[in-house]
Amino acid sequence: MKDNIDFIYEVEIKELKKYEKLFYKLLKYVKKYTNLNNKLSLSVNYISDEKSIYLNNKYRNKNYVGDVLSFPINDEYNIYSQMNFKEIGDIFIAPNEAAKKANKFNHSPKTEYSWLFVHGLLHILGFDHETKEESEEMFSLTDKILSKIKVKYIYL
Repeated sequence: MKDNIDFIYEVEIKELKKYEKLFYKLLKYVKKYTNLNNKLSLSVNYISDEKSIYLNNKYRNKNYVGDVLSFPINDEYNIYSQMNFKEIGDIFIAPNEAAKKANKFNHSPKTEYSWLFVHGLLHILGFDHETKEESEEMFSLTDKILSKIKVKYIYL
């Protein structure tokens, strides 16, 4: 059994489908660098700005569009665990906000979506950037993973 990513398109933007294979490749590198051996299942949801504001407000008390939001599944026991398969959570990406951010920082769409996916996935796996040490660890790991697909993310 292979890893599984369910792609859910609440907003229809045809070009987003081209990132599906790339996300599987990035998942492979995240697993390698975080020493995960289980087969993983997660969803990537492409959502409207309005839904992003709603989720960000409801779960984080933030009233703005988040380019990426992550929600881990904290249930240690699920049906997949008996099959060496673990459902880990959901990533929500707001494509309009991602496009604005890519334009602002002069990133290609591939660079931006790669960073958003890895960033969201690392949050699901328990990484954070609340302290200087956490930030250094998370962003260093992100850079290492992105370098495997020859993507350089410029932090401004």
